[in-house]
Amino acid sequence: MLTKAVRIAGPVRAAAADAVGAAWYLRLSREDRVRAAANHHRLQPHLDHAAAAALARRSYQEYVRMIVDSMWAEPLESAEVLKFFRVIGAEHLNVGDHGSMVVLPHFGNWDMAASASLGLGLHLSTVMAPVVSPGITEMVALSRRRKGLEIFTVRQSARGLFRALRRNRTVALMLDVPEAGPTVLVPFCGGRVRCSAVPARLAESTGASILPVTCRRDGWGWVLEIHPPVDTSGDDAAVTGRIAACVEPAIRAHPEQWYPFHHVYVDR
Repeated sequence: MLTKAVRIAGPVRAAAADAVGAAWYLRLSREDRVRAAANHHRLQPHLDHAAAAALARRSYQEYVRMIVDSMWAEPLESAEVLKFFRVIGAEHLNVGDHGSMVVLPHFGNWDMAASASLGLGLHLSTVMAPVVSPGITEMVALSRRRKGLEIFTVRQSARGLFRALRRNRTVALMLDVPEAGPTVLVPFCGGRVRCSAVPARLAESTGASILPVTCRRDGWGWVLEIHPPVDTSGDDAAVTGRIAACVEPAIRAHPEQWYPFHHVYVDR
């Protein structure tokens, strides 16, 4: 029903999402608002307090847009969704004989990227932690399965992801909001950030390649940028640091689509 309402709303969905995002921001505790603004200031130290607060509010609005846009795309086939995308670096997909991983930051719209993945010939496997409530978690999981994603719970993830790579599927993982598994501290967006070491560990054990990826909104469409495979030699910190360095420029260029709502930096 919500999806139908979003489809009917058409372009008006953007204004509605902005209103909801602004209301959400205003209902936050002062601590939550200050934390988001402080994280933006850490990314861009030249911002004054008012500018950092405005950018924090904008991030909440963009987060709601992300959700609404994903709902809008729900009934579309992957090939239809792909028509709204500008894809950069598609030639880097399907490299190697040991499967591959796409690793995205908490930025832009990863669900829209998933919606377009089948159109690019990808069969994604990923981990999903609970979202808000069991009902909402199941709704989101169902939506992702309809898009061709293979979903593993946190408890299933270690064995499931390993087997997915062995079946030459593409594993999709979040970089800077680790849902499970080992983590490592790396320089990212102006400070030391705890990131997932799972991509580095899986690459070491399976020989899979790692492709840093970002997906951001661009007007009424999206830009999907797929970077070349990173060098997987060295320890977890070295490999993860290379992934972070690839995706950070997109965040700096479009900070309003970054969602720094948690304690991003370890030295907060």
